[in-house]
Amino acid sequence: MAERLTVGKGEDPYNEPIPDSELKFYQRKGAKRKRPIPKFLSKHDQKVLKQVRNKAYCLDLVFNLCGFRFGWSAIVQLIPVIGDVISLMLGLRLIRAAQKIEGGLPQVLVSQMTMNSIFDFAIGLIPFVGDIISIAYKANSRNFMILEKHLTKGHRKEFEKLVSLQEEEPPV
Repeated sequence: MAERLTVGKGEDPYNEPIPDSELKFYQRKGAKRKRPIPKFLSKHDQKVLKQVRNKAYCLDLVFNLCGFRFGWSAIVQLIPVIGDVISLMLGLRLIRAAQKIEGGLPQVLVSQMTMNSIFDFAIGLIPFVGDIISIAYKANSRNFMILEKHLTKGHRKEFEKLVSLQEEEPPV
């Protein structure tokens, strides 16, 4: 449980701070930019990760009201029961999109992502309070972070092996 995903005050899965050396004259210290998709992933995996990131962002964080971030999923969930079912279906579509990575998504991660969406659905069934908890939980962003962590962990090892092999080869 030490590696729990934090969304909110913790890690921002979509943005990164701009280093001071790259700030433009009109940007303040602490300005943020969109996090780039890792270049060491295959083109197909980059495309899938970008699709999942964009969908998760729209479902969880696209709107900002008085510093409170929420997305289309929160708006749909305001409709009793039917809105929660629609939100669950949108979350499951996100998981289905994530499964299109090369080599497929391990069943453990699929079940973890599905449990995030089911928990979000079950909590959302509680009137008003459940909707607030569901907005704060951000199941789709959690699922995106699970996919990104899986892809970077698996491909980073291959990338580092390739780089180390290229460094060891003597020039001809």
